[in-house]
Amino acid sequence: MSLQQKLDALRTHLEVGTRSNALVAMLRVMEDAVSSDRATRALQAPSRAPAFSLPDATSQTVSLSEMLRDGPVVVVFYRGEWSPWCRKELNALQGVTGRFKMLGASVLAVSPQLPVFSRGHIRRRRLDFPILHDSGGHVAAQFGVEWQVPAEFRKLYLDLNVDLEKFNGQGGWVLPIPARFLIDRQQTIVYAEINAGETHRMDLSGLLTALEGLQRKASGP
Repeated sequence: MSLQQKLDALRTHLEVGTRSNALVAMLRVMEDAVSSDRATRALQAPSRAPAFSLPDATSQTVSLSEMLRDGPVVVVFYRGEWSPWCRKELNALQGVTGRFKMLGASVLAVSPQLPVFSRGHIRRRRLDFPILHDSGGHVAAQFGVEWQVPAEFRKLYLDLNVDLEKFNGQGGWVLPIPARFLIDRQQTIVYAEINAGETHRMDLSGLLTALEGLQRKASGP
C-alpha cells in the first residue's frame, strides 16, 4: 500500500473512529514515512556526539559536555506530550532512572515542545530527568533525526487537534524521529537506537545492556 493510500485510509478512520485511535493510526503511518530517513541519516555508534546546550523547562541551560563530566549520558529525542507513544516511553525511562543512577548515567530528554508543556509533563509524570527545549529541531538535525512534517500530514494533525505550532512555537512542523543515544564521557556515541514504532520504544533492555557494558569497561579487568 502506497503512502497516499494509507493517508486516504487514515482519513476514513478519522471520520469513524475515536481521536485516540486515529492518533495512533496516524503515528503508524508516520513510522512508515520516515523509515528511509532512519536508515540513512541518523548518527550511529561509534561516532562523535554533537556538543549542545539547551534550556530546560525552567529556562536553565543544560550542557551535554558539562553533564558528561559526571558520567555517561542517555539522550532521548521525543516528539512531545501530545504523542501517546512518547508519554509511554518517558514513563518507561522514569521507571529505570534508579538503575541508570546506579550505573553512573544521567538522562536528557530533548523535544521541540515549548517549556510550558514540558513543565506540566514533568509535574504530572513526576520525572526525575529534565526535558530540554530544542526549538526548531536544530539539535535533532545534528544527530540526523529531524523530520519535516509533510504538508499532506499537517491537516491530519490539525483534524486531531494537534497543532504543532501551538505545542512547539516557531518551526513547529519539525519533529524528531524518536531516538535514544548513549554517550560516553569522551563524547562518543556507543549505542544508538532509532525507533518510531511503539513496541520497540518501550523496550529498554538494549540500552541497559550497553550501559552495563560501558560500566564494566570503565571498571577495568
